[in-house]
Amino acid sequence: MIRILINQLGYDSEDTKKAILQATNQEEPLSSTFTILEEQTGDVVYQGEIVKSEPVARWNKGDFYVMQFSDFQPGKGKNYGHSYKIKVNTTAGTVESSPFEIYGNVLEYTTLSSVMYYFKSQRVTGEYEQIDRQISFKGPREGIVDMHGGWNDATGDIGVHLTHQTVSGFFNVQQGNLAVFTFYKLIELIEQSSWEYYAIFNRRILDEAAYGANWLMRRRAPSGSFFKAGPLRLPDAYELSEVTRKCGFEYKNTFGEGRKPVPQNERKITDESYEASLRGGGGYAVAALAMAARYPYASQEYSSQEYLNAARESFLYLEENNERYTKDGKWNMMDEYCALEACIELYRTSREFGFMRRARKYAEKIIGHYMPRTDCSGYLSHDETDRPFFSPAEEGAPVMALLHYAEIEKQASRKEEAIATAEKVMRFLLEMTNRVPNPFGYAREYTQDRDGNRKEQFFFPHNSDDAPWWQGENARILSLAAAARLLMDITKDLELAKALQNFADDQVAWVLGLNPYDSCMMINRGRHNPEYFFQYQYDFIGVPCGIVNGITSAIDDDEGIEYVTSPLDNPQIDDNWRWAEEWLPHAIWYLHAMGLKKR
Repeated sequence: MIRILINQLGYDSEDTKKAILQATNQEEPLSSTFTILEEQTGDVVYQGEIVKSEPVARWNKGDFYVMQFSDFQPGKGKNYGHSYKIKVNTTAGTVESSPFEIYGNVLEYTTLSSVMYYFKSQRVTGEYEQIDRQISFKGPREGIVDMHGGWNDATGDIGVHLTHQTVSGFFNVQQGNLAVFTFYKLIELIEQSSWEYYAIFNRRILDEAAYGANWLMRRRAPSGSFFKAGPLRLPDAYELSEVTRKCGFEYKNTFGEGRKPVPQNERKITDESYEASLRGGGGYAVAALAMAARYPYASQEYSSQEYLNAARESFLYLEENNERYTKDGKWNMMDEYCALEACIELYRTSREFGFMRRARKYAEKIIGHYMPRTDCSGYLSHDETDRPFFSPAEEGAPVMALLHYAEIEKQASRKEEAIATAEKVMRFLLEMTNRVPNPFGYAREYTQDRDGNRKEQFFFPHNSDDAPWWQGENARILSLAAAARLLMDITKDLELAKALQNFADDQVAWVLGLNPYDSCMMINRGRHNPEYFFQYQYDFIGVPCGIVNGITSAIDDDEGIEYVTSPLDNPQIDDNWRWAEEWLPHAIWYLHAMGLKKR
């Protein structure tokens, strides 16, 4: 097989542009150049160099030849109606890509509105909404609460979460709360943009943000925290009933001394098991409510003052009591960057200097996690040790928190230190990504497994502290794309800014089809979308413009690669959720990364 892999949804005129020739049967190009044709006329409009890549890890997906054409900028701006094809002469004959468009803001015009509609289609309505208005608790906690609202969090379950996958305390994933935060952040980015369509798009975002803010207010627990896990349909019951729709909990003491697993019958369930720590969803929930106070909208059920009061009260409570809600009774960097985002937004809305002082404190703590590897690059540690911070879904979040802090900080030395730390962390990421053959530019990660082994690799490790949980990580690479785009607009290092742009564009292109499977991972867009199946039944229908988990390492080899899109790919797999299930964080970080282009 020989084919040309592209970003199937198009290229922005001013972005990084590349395609890859994939040859799996010893085919090869006949010359060292490729051509770009105008599709309608067949005219040659560009010619570029073909560069062969060395083999990538143990992917075993053939030979890859990189074709760069970033300097091909046919008509900056809209330039509608022009599509192009790439042509290569090979030993197997002439190969052409499918048509693609190049014009200004092509991805924003063609995807952002659709992704926002994905969220609207995932709103919890009907029977589940009715149950959620008077929902009880799974486990020993008594009482009834109104928690209706939010978004179904995945194709294969109908949970509504602030976080989950917190077995180890290392990999809390921000979910519905991050969606609300991102919607409001997107509105701010739109206000800074020159893209005229944003004025129309703004209303759609405000509608979804207000819906989410109302939901977060209802999720506030009497303590001042937030209910984090659920409502959810329990995994042992797939029929709708009041019995299976409950507010969930997570055990507090999953690991004991030496991080040895605690037997399930010895794990504790208290009221705190149902509620969020700062890293368990509380930090971004506070930030979102503080932002809601700045953007009144017709469908909001509370006043701006009520949103702000709730955000303030919840933050002050969680700051004082956070250890009661964490897995190990300690703070770690995830709590700190979630707290920092909360303080930033509370300060922006209230202008209370106490929140600036707190923001400085948490920024200093994050900066204190910096571990140098070279004179000008290094990584952030997860806790008080030098354990590297890495995440399956939001690895870019601490860098973004530091840069958001730099936007409000008036003291030059503090501002510069935050930016410098972000630069060093992103330089290390770029170095790690580029130090091995990597024609797609996929973001590599510095990991530590449950046995303490550290490694630079392409995908989330199977033997993590949350094993056997692992999945595709489109959210992770899109969060890093967002961090890269935010930093490239701030840094004074022009060489670093250019490298960050290339890196960010590579991550977005991977999701949209420029990957070894020629698969667009935004459902109903592009081609070769994965189909989600459960026990060989296509029970879970993909929602248009949601983004699936994505590509992973091989099932039995962290250096390999895997992507199960149908039962024919691997007959031993009867549920391909690891690869083909849609999940809110992927779409959330896509929106954030695209908003930060600010053309």
